[in-house]
Amino acid sequence: MTFLQPWLLVALPLVALPVIIHLINQQRFQSVQWAAMMFLLSAKALSRGYTRLRQWLIMLLRMAAVAAAILAVSRPLSQGWLALAGGDRSSTAIVLFDRSPSMSQAATAGGESKLATARRQLASALETLGTSRIVLIDSVSCAPQELSAPRALEQSPQAEPAAAAADLPLLLQAACDELGANASAAGTIWICSDQRANDWKPSDGAWSAIRDAIAKQPQSVRLTLLGYTEPAADNLAVRVTKATLEPRGKSWELLLDIAIRRQSDTAAVRVPVQIELGPARSAVEIELTGTEAVLAGHAIPIDAAALAAAGGTGGGDDPKQANGWARVSIPADSNPADNDFYIAFGTPPVRRALVVADSQADPEARRALELVAGIPPDKLLRANVETMAPDALATVPLDDVAVVLWLAPLPEAGSAAAVGRFVDRGGQVIFLPPESPTPAAFRGISWQPWVEHSPPLRPGSWRADEGLLAATLAGAALPVGSLELRRTCGIAGEGTPLAVLPDGKPLLVRAASDRGGVYFLATTPAARDSDLAANGVVLYAVVQRAIDAGLAVVGNARQVDAGASVPGAKDALAIGGREDWRQIAGPPTVSNEAGSHPGVYASQGRLVAVNRPVAEDAAEVVGDRQIETIFQGLSFSRFEQKAGGLGAIVEEVWRLFLVALIVALVVEGLLCLPRRLPDRRRAGEAVA
Repeated sequence: MTFLQPWLLVALPLVALPVIIHLINQQRFQSVQWAAMMFLLSAKALSRGYTRLRQWLIMLLRMAAVAAAILAVSRPLSQGWLALAGGDRSSTAIVLFDRSPSMSQAATAGGESKLATARRQLASALETLGTSRIVLIDSVSCAPQELSAPRALEQSPQAEPAAAAADLPLLLQAACDELGANASAAGTIWICSDQRANDWKPSDGAWSAIRDAIAKQPQSVRLTLLGYTEPAADNLAVRVTKATLEPRGKSWELLLDIAIRRQSDTAAVRVPVQIELGPARSAVEIELTGTEAVLAGHAIPIDAAALAAAGGTGGGDDPKQANGWARVSIPADSNPADNDFYIAFGTPPVRRALVVADSQADPEARRALELVAGIPPDKLLRANVETMAPDALATVPLDDVAVVLWLAPLPEAGSAAAVGRFVDRGGQVIFLPPESPTPAAFRGISWQPWVEHSPPLRPGSWRADEGLLAATLAGAALPVGSLELRRTCGIAGEGTPLAVLPDGKPLLVRAASDRGGVYFLATTPAARDSDLAANGVVLYAVVQRAIDAGLAVVGNARQVDAGASVPGAKDALAIGGREDWRQIAGPPTVSNEAGSHPGVYASQGRLVAVNRPVAEDAAEVVGDRQIETIFQGLSFSRFEQKAGGLGAIVEEVWRLFLVALIVALVVEGLLCLPRRLPDRRRAGEAVA
């Protein structure tokens, strides 16, 4: 039990005072045997049991009254009506705020959000506790900020909603660093979150190190999680999954794929969607049945004047210079953070690809890669393919390259650094095995010796739900199973298999990468290795999809997730460092958090649209058992809260003990009253 005045509990031994007084009073009297009283004592023996029980009750009530008085003046605290708050009074409170879009959800449309409720409840709790030092660490900056008073939580810009996802392991690590740098007598880490799986990353290996770091702190540390996990069944989220600008004579046509998603499968509804393109507005209705509906290829005719009004560049008669932005919105509901989606669109840039091949590379395989990379999927698109040696890559600018097709030993030294920078800014690279594999590794994956297959093998299974081998938009699967594999090269290391051989060995592996894509294909298009070139559908789809992914960070109009480093504008949007970037759409934001809030930003003819990550629309909630496993071995407690909840997290309950004191004294007084004797006159009449 927690008390604001715990030093007064030293008076608890006074509970024994009624017993001591009773024993002292017994010593004041001496028993004398008197024959005349013996008859009265024997008559009273019949009621001795009741008298003894009443005396014990009186004694217990007096002791309870003393205990209630001591506890009341010690100012006990309670966690709402559920349970008494545990732990000791901390001198330092580190508050971790999950500011992700899902925390903007309210119980009802227009009501108080989960984040606003957490700010209010926690400010009241810290004020009640009288915590001397408060440090705020939010999910956007992950930097500690000391607050002057508990109520400053409600006004701090670092506690406002954001579009970026949270990283709870990173927040806990920052809290550990703060505790280590500013050791105090005791500390409490308050975590305010809705427990979304994409924010908590329960399988992340960093949790073990975090537990050890907290356990090794010199001071006592208590963790308290305020979980706002209540779902919103009626909440809808809108997202544009694809936006392309295509020329139509001297005008343009904007093609949009619009998706509507909800958490639960309820009755079918028609959702009105508004599309804002500069001063022009249009509307369309999408019928939602189930949990998701997609309107594919919605066409909006636009012209140069509309693009200029939308903040883009019309480009006159040259469609290569056209770009602009738009906003897609749905009516307000319980979470305003997922009701708008911003898009920046422009004429597709040149689909530039690099084929890196050494002198030992099979000319047939190299030529097949050049062909599939140089044929765009649409005649209006432009493609460019260059071939170079591995040593030359370090001297070539890769800013406008979408994909690198590597047919040589894995890169080392300067070439490896260049490929690493290319991937980190969002580029895609596909490694194909060289004729003579080396021990070199890239992103923890290396090649093993070649293995010949006679008769040829066919792929055993592959991922058709996502990635380079996913099914087409019409639902048709790629003919991966019809491929003939005559030679494959072993793949060693940790990665995600996208296709495997019948014996379980990997055929296509995706390496771990925060931004770009790193893939390893265990064979080549050479005829002696496979029929990838003859049966070119699979190879063409793989390469063109990799180019599409790489183009997301190339060109004058880009879509990025909030909180991610923005290619070509990292300083401007991630940390607000450059003045030539300006916000042209979206809610007002703090300058140093521009890249963590939704909107459209422009600089020198380039447009960047920032939106919430896709995982925020349908993330699962981490269960309580998983949370307890994460903090196993630590002083941890969790309390379920609700958006707009009026109950306090921590409140004083001394009034309850005062009421108990009064009740104990009243009952004790009633038990001490003498028994009422019968009227002697009526007794005599009854005898007569």
